[in-house]
Amino acid sequence: MASKKEILKKIRILITQKFDSPEEAFKFFDKDKDGFLTKKELKALVKEADVNRFISGTVAAKMIEALDEDKNKKFNWKEFKSSVAKLLEED
Repeated sequence: MASKKEILKKIRILITQKFDSPEEAFKFFDKDKDGFLTKKELKALVKEADVNRFISGTVAAKMIEALDEDKNKKFNWKEFKSSVAKLLEED
C-alpha cells in the first residue's frame, strides 16, 4: 500500500504536469460545475494521479476529512487552492 507521502507526491505530479494551474485542475475535476469537489470528484482526481483504485475512495475521504475547512464534506475553490499550495510547498 502506498504511503501518504507517495500518494501526495503523485497528486502533486498530476496537478503540476497535466494542468497549467491548480484552477484548471479544479475546473477539470468539478464535473457538475457547481464550484465544489465532492468525494466522487476527488476520487476521480486520486485515480487520475495513478493511486491504486482499491484505496482511491479512502484517500478521497481522508482528504475531505483533513482539509475541508467548513466541514461540508466537499472542497470549494478556496479550500482546494489552499491545499494545493501546501502540497506544492512540500516539494
